[in-house]
Amino acid sequence: MSIKNVKHCLPKEFIEILEEIFTDNQLGMIYKSFQQGRNPSFRINELKSDRKEILDELSRNRIKAINHSIYKNAFIVKGVKESSLRKLEVYYEGKIYLQNLSSMLPPLFLDINENQTILDMCAAPGGKSLFMADLTKNNATIFANDVNEIRRQRLSYNIKKQGAESIIVVGTDGCTIGKRLNEYFDRILLDAPCSGEGTIRIKGVKSYNKWNEKRIKSYVRIQKKLIDSAYNALKPNGIMVYSTCTLNPFENEEVVEYILDKYKNLQIEDISLTLPNVTSGLSKYKNKKYKDELKKAIRIIPNDIMEGFFITKLRKK
Repeated sequence: MSIKNVKHCLPKEFIEILEEIFTDNQLGMIYKSFQQGRNPSFRINELKSDRKEILDELSRNRIKAINHSIYKNAFIVKGVKESSLRKLEVYYEGKIYLQNLSSMLPPLFLDINENQTILDMCAAPGGKSLFMADLTKNNATIFANDVNEIRRQRLSYNIKKQGAESIIVVGTDGCTIGKRLNEYFDRILLDAPCSGEGTIRIKGVKSYNKWNEKRIKSYVRIQKKLIDSAYNALKPNGIMVYSTCTLNPFENEEVVEYILDKYKNLQIEDISLTLPNVTSGLSKYKNKKYKDELKKAIRIIPNDIMEGFFITKLRKK
């Protein structure tokens, strides 16, 4: 399928947003990603295993895994479908977790440590909470919240499977947490519900057939309520990471600018990530200018191994 045909499948208004934000070379990368999808990737769960055990089993099954620079235990698999990885014994035993590389990034920028109290505000199915439990060797207290009961069931299943005993599952509206647990958390991850533009696959029509500007506005309303709640729930000097798996500025830069305007003691911190498909946050979109600090945010351009993502690191002074 040509790029022209890929564009033909997508809403015209969405194409216009992409072409306003990205260069021609970046657009080519994005459309190719939408067409071909991403190679499978996984993370070794050190709560249950180690690199040698995992790589030995992959070798026995003639599966070649390539380590990625974002994290010592992050691996990409080429030429093999995700379904093949799901048949492995190490997968059934929770010794690996299938997760896109982009989705592994937000916990890495939270500066988490053992003995902290951490909130994953919109947690299910739990990949980021599980990663944080792994990073802190089950010695932090992690509240994994999700308002949807079915998604919480999947979350609880994954927690048990991965041996993440430090995670407490919570089922409440994230928009109310800030009032009930005011200045309670050392760290908060808000991986917000969004339009998911960075995960589009042309073969998966459901990933884009409901895209429209009205739907984006509804997400923005929810995102602003959630980030307000996260601010209130965060301790002074605490760190919050706001992330989405979408590309437009309305759900990204404009939500962050909203919270910066509202709370003057909240500031953006630098994120250090040098990859060819990573760009800085936008300082403007069409005729609208954003705060210069938003350049400290990062936008991950979808390619053959990474989904599209937006990540901002915020500190409450």
